[in-house]
Amino acid sequence: MRSVTAKRPMPRTASIPLLLTLMTAVAAAAQPATAAAPGPTATARPPELTAAPPVVHPGETLTLTGRGFAPGAGFALLVRADGRTTRIGAARTGQRGSFVATIRVRTHAAAARFVVLACRNACRIQASARFRIAAP
Repeated sequence: MRSVTAKRPMPRTASIPLLLTLMTAVAAAAQPATAAAPGPTATARPPELTAAPPVVHPGETLTLTGRGFAPGAGFALLVRADGRTTRIGAARTGQRGSFVATIRVRTHAAAARFVVLACRNACRIQASARFRIAAP
């Protein structure tokens, strides 16, 4: 398994208040990929991103799970709120094109709704999930 962490902390002057801290992004268990047999019934599914639990409180952790990306793909993790987008880290998928990232919500985070994105190639390849920070 490969572990990736944010290399530098976000400055306190970020456009979205510093609400989230990327703890780790871990590629899913490295197992040999199995190729699907080509044929007329094979369809490409878009990448998926889930956020669990969908509602978190300040100080709790949020788990992001990405699936359906290309194996070994690197991408940015972004959070969007109120029309502003801020990069919170980066991750790389394992051999099966999936990853798990754990994010800790800062203890001073205000209640709000967010969209988290996993983006690649200037966000031409992306997946998104919604979550909410509840009032303490």
